Amino acid sequence: MWSGLPDQNLGYFLYPYLRSVDKSVIVYDTNTEDILHTLTQHTRYVTTCAFAPNILLLATGSMDKTVNIWQFDLETPCQARIAEDQPKQFTEDWSEDDVSNWLCAQDLKDLVGIFKMNNIDGRELLNLTKESLADDLKIESLGLRSKVLRKIEELRTKMKTLSSEIPDEFICPITRELMKDPVIASDGYSYEKEAMENWISKKKRTSPMTNLVLPSVVLIPNRTLKMAIDRWLETHQK
Repeated sequence: MWSGLPDQNLGYFLYPYLRSVDKSVIVYDTNTEDILHTLTQHTRYVTTCAFAPNILLLATGSMDKTVNIWQFDLETPCQARIAEDQPKQFTEDWSEDDVSNWLCAQDLKDLVGIFKMNNIDGRELLNLTKESLADDLKIESLGLRSKVLRKIEELRTKMKTLSSEIPDEFICPITRELMKDPVIASDGYSYEKEAMENWISKKKRTSPMTNLVLPSVVLIPNRTLKMAIDRWLETHQK
């Protein structure tokens, strides 16, 4: 059960939206449909939330057996106090909202609108250059462009460090990237689901690992490996 929170003095009406797939809660202003907060503290599916009747507090409950209490400052919406942790996935997988949260955390909240307008997600963020900041995003301040580039370089360095530590069994043999949705093929090896489906769809009935003919094209979700990858990510991205 969940409810909206009106604030007649400020003219806001907040409404939370539970995104059980990525374990987050998004808080909207229903007047403008703007996203005010993306809350990502829970580690399992969020099942319930409710606002306090008279103060700006939100309680969220999850299958991780925790209840979080969030306190908001409506004048600085991207700074929900508990939501200081960065998204738990790799930067290149960040959504536009994740990038917005990152900008706020870096004291660059004035750029949120520009990045949103240009649909900058995690992959686009990592590819930004001084030229694209000036020519495409029209950021005129040299100092501001320099600060953004420094922060992006810090992300790139963190990504390289994290990538070098990934256990081999978490890497898809086809893409050579960390698996997000691992499946077991009939050759006994695990692959990223989309990569293996593409492999099979191109009429390659042989194993990417052994080059032998696959007895079957049925792919079975490797939930044990998926859980191990999720635990590793939680440990290494805090």
